[in-house]
Amino acid sequence: MMPIMGIAGYIHIRRGKPLPPKPRRYRSMIVFQSLLLLITVAGARESGEPLLGRPFPGLAAWLIAGAYLAFFTFRLRRAWAKLSPERRQEARHLLPDHPSLMPMWVVISALAGVTEECAYRGLTFRILTANHGSVPLALLLCIVCFGVAHMTQGWRGFVATSLIASMMHAVVFLTGSLYLAIVIHAAYDLIVGTIAMPILYHDWQQTQTTQPAEA
Repeated sequence: MMPIMGIAGYIHIRRGKPLPPKPRRYRSMIVFQSLLLLITVAGARESGEPLLGRPFPGLAAWLIAGAYLAFFTFRLRRAWAKLSPERRQEARHLLPDHPSLMPMWVVISALAGVTEECAYRGLTFRILTANHGSVPLALLLCIVCFGVAHMTQGWRGFVATSLIASMMHAVVFLTGSLYLAIVIHAAYDLIVGTIAMPILYHDWQQTQTTQPAEA
């Protein structure tokens, strides 16, 4: 369902059709992510798969992840400062552009980290490989489906999220569990929204002040 919804959202945006108000879309995302998590947990119980995995990552893994996220935050701040108005407008389709949206974005980030890691890196991958299935094929299917599910962000979003999916699969392979991948995923989404919001909010304020003059 998520890849189908991603394609539908991409077509909707490319055709220039208006999107529902962002608070409404955010509430829908929270509900959908919650339902997907429930389905994933139920599927794991039915199949007898240990969803999160056994080993808990050691201190070194957490320190490396923290260093990566700090470096990512530094680079992202610089990248957003140079982002073109067209790219910022594309980002507004998904990211928060008003302070009032940040509480919901925190919830969305946390849910995305838990739900999407459990669904893609956890249950789906394990089911596809449970009966001696091809690991490379299962990996490819999970990565492509994850990228297509984020097609509302455009082709750049598809490539970026596919790369992120590849990195998250690597984290799961190296640690043997989903714990670290969940935290990195949630923190990644939260950092992106936190950095983008003030910039997008400033753009929104400018449009609000220029509209009366143009009228």
